[in-house]
Amino acid sequence: MSKAELFNWFLFALAALAALAVYMAYRKSYEVIQPPRKPVAAFSPDQYKLAYETVEFSTADGIRLKGWFIPAPGGESGRTIILCHGRGSNRGELMRDTHFLAEKGFNLFYFDFRAAGESKGTISSVGYLETRDFDAAYEFLKNNRAHAAESVAVFGISMGASVAIYAAGKYPELQCVLAENTFLSYSKVVAYWSWKRLKTPYYPLVALTLFFVRHKLKADPEPYSPLYCVPEVKAPIMFINGDRDDLVPLADAERLFGLCPSEKKQMWVVAGASHGKCAEVGGEIYRAKVAGFFGEHLKEPVQEAIK
Repeated sequence: MSKAELFNWFLFALAALAALAVYMAYRKSYEVIQPPRKPVAAFSPDQYKLAYETVEFSTADGIRLKGWFIPAPGGESGRTIILCHGRGSNRGELMRDTHFLAEKGFNLFYFDFRAAGESKGTISSVGYLETRDFDAAYEFLKNNRAHAAESVAVFGISMGASVAIYAAGKYPELQCVLAENTFLSYSKVVAYWSWKRLKTPYYPLVALTLFFVRHKLKADPEPYSPLYCVPEVKAPIMFINGDRDDLVPLADAERLFGLCPSEKKQMWVVAGASHGKCAEVGGEIYRAKVAGFFGEHLKEPVQEAIK
């Protein structure tokens, strides 16, 4: 075989590899924005003997969302926690791990993000479009449960934690925020989730995947990352992370903690917990710490004296 033929074969192989990389990245971008849905019915407030109301509301861009409003047992409360689930999860799975907060005297407001659970929509953005979902949920609470919206906190896990940090920066009236398994930036979490197991360098597959994601979303989600939102958080905040989290490295969690300017911030590292498993591994200690945080920082609103 001549040198010219060898060179042509080399060019052909290079072009084939480039085409394969583009194809793989294109397919992976669909996995990023279209996670599989899990049924909400697997967990419900009925299982925990909690009274609740199913609610529906729409986002500014017209996506219909569904949720549960669970009033605090034993009487009306002005303290409400808005709870935000992670990617590929739903409100039922989050309630399974957090329903104990109702027993502590808090109203709980769960909702499914778009393209998850029973909410409408087909596209998930791992935090960018989901900020609109939070805005709609908070607006619904204020307009329809005015008393319950007098003292509000946010709990988020993974993608939901990124939204919680966004919310804490946008709405300074929020009393406190708990952020669990919070990724540092959109680009890093896509890189870890999509290609880490293949030990793929940033170029070309990760960069190509992010390119296709931005193209399909018609926007760059990166500015909505916790990395850029956490400097706006002044409210009391608790970060929780597992030391075996392979999606959010502990170093990333510690960097996020360091960037937060809140004067009342704390971080708890759950030994032996991987991503999304802090409640399971932490057990009763987890429940005590989470309840204690909200008990300290989410106070019952003071009623004005009647003149």
